[in-house]
Amino acid sequence: MNSALTKSILSPAGGSRRMVVGLTLSLGLLLAGMPAAAPGSLYERLAYADLVVHVRTLDGTLRLAECQVKEVLKGSYEGDKLFVAFRSDNTQRENFRDRIVFMDEQESILLLTPVLDSLGHPRAPNRFRLVGKLAGKIDLPQEGAQATIDAVRRLSAIQNLTDIHQIWAAYRLLILETNPILVETGFSQILKFRLGNPEMVPTLLDFLDSRDDRFRRDALQVQTQIFRKSRRDQAPLGNEDHVVARLLTVAMEDPAPAVRVAAVQALNAYGRPDVLAALQQVARDDPSQFVRYEATVSVYRLRREEGSPQAPAP
Repeated sequence: MNSALTKSILSPAGGSRRMVVGLTLSLGLLLAGMPAAAPGSLYERLAYADLVVHVRTLDGTLRLAECQVKEVLKGSYEGDKLFVAFRSDNTQRENFRDRIVFMDEQESILLLTPVLDSLGHPRAPNRFRLVGKLAGKIDLPQEGAQATIDAVRRLSAIQNLTDIHQIWAAYRLLILETNPILVETGFSQILKFRLGNPEMVPTLLDFLDSRDDRFRRDALQVQTQIFRKSRRDQAPLGNEDHVVARLLTVAMEDPAPAVRVAAVQALNAYGRPDVLAALQQVARDDPSQFVRYEATVSVYRLRREEGSPQAPAP
């Protein structure tokens, strides 16, 4: 609030100081009764939820959706039913966002936080809001539902760990799973906390054959972390020739431009002049402008590091 507006509000013409204080307190109490906005990924949303449950909707036409609790996946809840306040989230949503709908007999995973009163106390032990609004309700398909339930159960168990080293080890193990939800979470957390290490390299190379562009790209980004740490610590991996050969193949042949960019960045992190010729070819011949640019920048950096006077401008 700017100073001119503040003076106007506090002046006799704009109302008394008591009114302003009252409005401020009311706004604060209103916000205290609303759940915090949750980040985008499932793992992050789970961290914001006080209670995560697998439910079946009994009646979604009421003011509060009535749900049967099939399993508690995170937190503690003793009842066999709970009620979800969702209609205010629909009225306050942006026009481009979908409405929250509770269809009778639909099974879902709900990420919940208690509904609070104006003093910040739970209104009732069985009344909740969705964390992240629409993102706090994951409807389960008739086929494949168990994979989502298992993933939420596993991720919630990791969040219950208290030892940071156990948590990091659990993140690394996630990329060994076959469940794509767990693999995606594992890569995101490994990249976020820079947990890549040389022991992971064989697994990362296996991911370069994945049909999922995201996993090929993520594996290359973790390999970039490992190369940078190896150079910083002056601790060679011992199998660089094999790794670099695979990365060169990906940089020149992978069908996805984003994956080829990630491969070029990994080769740049490798930082040895023996990849210059291949990067020059990529910079000249790749059909994607983004890949050519990244390869050109990498050539420039590598030549600058080796002190070549012929370093081109990026």
